Amino acid sequence: MKQALCASAALFCILTLLSPLSSPASRAAEAVDSARVAAPTHPALWMQAVSIFELNKNLVPGKVFQKIQELEKDGRVKSETDVDVALSLDDAGKIKTEIVKASKDGKDITAEQRKKADETAKKQAKDDAAKKASKKDAAGESDEHSHSFSLDDTPFNPERQNDVHVTETARGETIDGTRCACFEFSYPEKRPTGAKGKPATIKGKAWIDESSGRPVKLEYVSDPLPKHVKSMSTTLRYGADANDSWVVKEMIFEARGSFLFIGKSIRGDISLGDYWKYKEPAPQK
Repeated sequence: MKQALCASAALFCILTLLSPLSSPASRAAEAVDSARVAAPTHPALWMQAVSIFELNKNLVPGKVFQKIQELEKDGRVKSETDVDVALSLDDAGKIKTEIVKASKDGKDITAEQRKKADETAKKQAKDDAAKKASKKDAAGESDEHSHSFSLDDTPFNPERQNDVHVTETARGETIDGTRCACFEFSYPEKRPTGAKGKPATIKGKAWIDESSGRPVKLEYVSDPLPKHVKSMSTTLRYGADANDSWVVKEMIFEARGSFLFIGKSIRGDISLGDYWKYKEPAPQK
């Protein structure tokens, strides 16, 4: 299951495909053995995090709050766009995204953002239809000033364990009172058929609770960076949701680059909550 949210700024469009990693701790160990079969050389603690992802990959955040800031050279905030988004099921049993409220520098832009979201949805539907007709992935022709990433593409996804290189570092760390083991990881970026250029390598660090196997924090970068981007990093933070599931609670990204010879710096903070479980609708006969 994949669901798209768009957080836009002057330089970048960060496209988040939400298939979040989450789990009650009591269920985490049940799939460890099956996950270990896919990558027998990975550390046991890492495989516990993989199992947590697999058991709860269909949880969807009901509420998403996005704060996107454009920064001055000295780090001061030049402009800020805030967007509240709600995700729910439509009458056909598919996930729908609604912009509840949006503002830019204190000015209400809800109507404008809803219009942009509708236009994006229509374009995506058109691209999907073209892709189906030509059997090619239209995502390979995306705008050069955009960058997309998916929570399905985290290093904990069981389907990519054969491609992930994992090394446990010698030094652990305590994060918010939790003792964590630190792992360095890398894996090739998943690219759509027909995409131009060579695939990038995702490189980063993951901090995992030593006692439960729960992911606590994840940091990563892309090598090489997208065109016109000079630096970009992403951080995911995990925590307990109201229903006691262990989920992605916050996504933070920072990026710097140039557009039309004008330097831009962007910082984004995306909070996720009110998770619910998505079930694929039954196929139509």
